[in-house]
Amino acid sequence: MKLIRFAPDKSSTPRFGCMIAGHAVAFSMLQARSGNPCEYLFDSRTYLAHLPDSEQAARTLLEWGEQHLHELGEDERFEIDAVVLKEPIEVAALFDFGLTPQHLKNSLATLMKHEKDDPRTAPILQAMGKSLLSDKSDESASQPEPLFYYKGNMNSIVGDGETISWPLYTARLDIEPELAVVYGNPDQPVAGFSIFNDVSARDVQAPEFIGAGGLCLTKDMSTGNQLGPYLVTLDEVGDPYNQEVTVTVNGNVRFTGSTSEISHRAEAIFAWMEAICPIKPGTVMGFGTIPGCTGLDFDDFLNPGDTIEINFERLGSLRCRFAEPEADLRPSRWPVRAALRKYLPHSEVSASKAAK
Repeated sequence: MKLIRFAPDKSSTPRFGCMIAGHAVAFSMLQARSGNPCEYLFDSRTYLAHLPDSEQAARTLLEWGEQHLHELGEDERFEIDAVVLKEPIEVAALFDFGLTPQHLKNSLATLMKHEKDDPRTAPILQAMGKSLLSDKSDESASQPEPLFYYKGNMNSIVGDGETISWPLYTARLDIEPELAVVYGNPDQPVAGFSIFNDVSARDVQAPEFIGAGGLCLTKDMSTGNQLGPYLVTLDEVGDPYNQEVTVTVNGNVRFTGSTSEISHRAEAIFAWMEAICPIKPGTVMGFGTIPGCTGLDFDDFLNPGDTIEINFERLGSLRCRFAEPEADLRPSRWPVRAALRKYLPHSEVSASKAAK
């Protein structure tokens, strides 16, 4: 079952529903037409809080909708490509883990390539590499394994088909395709899985570890946390840790990877977080970036105006576009790429050409 939050147009209030034969259909409408009301399907928060009963009720309505789809009017069913797909649930909290070691290795290699001559950042990156990639087998088996994560910006969560603003402080905007698990409740912890795109500014990342002690400029830009297009339930996901991942840019395959690179399962994440505090229904947790699926993995970055599609084998495709900068970009600490020169102040472009 593919659960969605959708709006017929950008000005409409989002509706909670499901996808039926390529159509977006609201649970409120299915209840009214089938004569089968359920208080657990008012919105995504109510649904998650009342699992597993709410999932069974949703499935009953889905089955009715499959049988009677042809009877529904144009204002009751909507072609999925014609609606605005919001983030599939109302997110209660957002955490991102680093559970893909190969991506961390690739990323540190690229960061060191550009930071190796900076006495402020290079030692920090080297220390981080030793810490993040060290063997943690000595952890006590009687305690949940500590897992590194950071908190996501709750003000920047968006759904499918969004235009991602290009911050003026970066010349290296990047995608981060991730598998995300949505927490339901203690009776059914795994509500389902979705695609998470953790947009990141790479050329400001290393200094933030030193100056800000976090990832503010790197991760918290407007529209920088993309989730969707669906919340896919376990019966339809299959094995979430064995999914092929493909990234196309402007219609061409650019990156490929697999969720098989993920080192820990959802249960390990839940165990560690519950050792810290209770988990609320609707908490979203990213497992970490799929190795080989970002510009940082290869020092091969995307450009303003690029159209991107992230496809997970059983989770659908999450689409976005990188906007053009709305003003001149600020100077970058990394070498200026040719595709970005037209967005720089004229004086910096002239200096860059003279240096060559």
